[in-house]
Amino acid sequence: MAELTLSTPHSRHTRALTLRVAAIAWRNLWRNGRRTWLGAGGIAFALMILVVGQSTQQGSFSAAIDNGARLMTGHLQIQHPMYQDDPRLEHLLSNASSIRDEVLKRPGAVAASIRAETFALASVGERSFGAQIVGVQSRREVQWSTLPAMVDEGRYLKGPGEAYVGAILARNLGATVGDEIVVLGTAKEGGVAAAVATIVGTFSSGHVALDRSFMQIDLDDFRQAWALGADEAHQIAVLADTVEGSEGLAASIKGEGFVSLDWTQFMPEIKQTVEMKQIGTRLIFALLAVIVTFSVVNTFMITVFERTREFGMLMAIGMRPGKIMLQLQIEAFWLWVLGVLIGLAVSLMIIVPMASIGIPLPEEAGELLAKFNIGDRIYPAFSVGSLQVACVGLFAGTQLAALIPGLKLRLLRPVEALRGAE
Repeated sequence: MAELTLSTPHSRHTRALTLRVAAIAWRNLWRNGRRTWLGAGGIAFALMILVVGQSTQQGSFSAAIDNGARLMTGHLQIQHPMYQDDPRLEHLLSNASSIRDEVLKRPGAVAASIRAETFALASVGERSFGAQIVGVQSRREVQWSTLPAMVDEGRYLKGPGEAYVGAILARNLGATVGDEIVVLGTAKEGGVAAAVATIVGTFSSGHVALDRSFMQIDLDDFRQAWALGADEAHQIAVLADTVEGSEGLAASIKGEGFVSLDWTQFMPEIKQTVEMKQIGTRLIFALLAVIVTFSVVNTFMITVFERTREFGMLMAIGMRPGKIMLQLQIEAFWLWVLGVLIGLAVSLMIIVPMASIGIPLPEEAGELLAKFNIGDRIYPAFSVGSLQVACVGLFAGTQLAALIPGLKLRLLRPVEALRGAE
């Protein structure tokens, strides 16, 4: 026997009754328009504070992550599966060029460059210091990395036989542009690795650890000195079109003999900073939500007090307290809807223009920001997640606010309610 799908008279009556109660609840809100606007305004204000604040914060976080990625690491990296936890020289990608070319075909991948790196002893004359030596493809690095533009003296790499050195490392070595620098380390098979290059430029990144120990040479020079294969490397640094899209791009890149890591895995300090800041924002919102909840509780307490006679009369003609409480919950729902719509509209009016023109940073910091290739504006990015959290949190708060005074109705006696109103 086929299942009947036609609505029954009972279900139609229930829907009609529900719509009628919802309409009555909406009308009841406007018995005191000023109070309704104040309640909705509190909800709107809390939502606006969270959404605008979180969107601005997300924009600043994205800028910080992007600046860190463009400085040196990229938004994601492709490495040997063991290299992240154990960065040994022998943990290499064997076919780096083909992997890079394949990655650049993916939507969202903007640029990619192959690198090899190790720690070695850098010497100029009689002075020697330990340094991180990185072999790079200079023509590809200048396409996306900001480090080549942070020249303190000289210029960036153009080809083999050249070195680009941190300004503090150069000062410690007593070296200047034009001097010859010798690098000694351990080759892949355990022999001595030696490279000689001419310092063509020094850089100041603003990061002391980087300026004190970092040095770039041509990738072919690195491979020759450390006895790597013609297409071997330690990592492929990839720049994505957006920070947000980089995680999905990293997850989509899979293959045998390598792993794809997004920025959260090799920039953990930035990730921790973001998480700590977000905790502070959530605490502020939680406080606002509590304040709004108490404000709405006060609104419904007054509502119950003013409408005692009405509720007593409804109970006298047979309406159960639970039904009256349901009506109050629906009124709270309408108040929440009104507040959310107002808050969302105001948030969009603030965020949309700011996302295109940006929020200017203090002029005093302009020179310093320009030196490190950091923009002078913060561009908010609309945070859908914060909107969802705000809506759910405020909905729970308004429903609780209506429930607390509504419980009083269970103790209300119709006769006393009617007499007390006379």
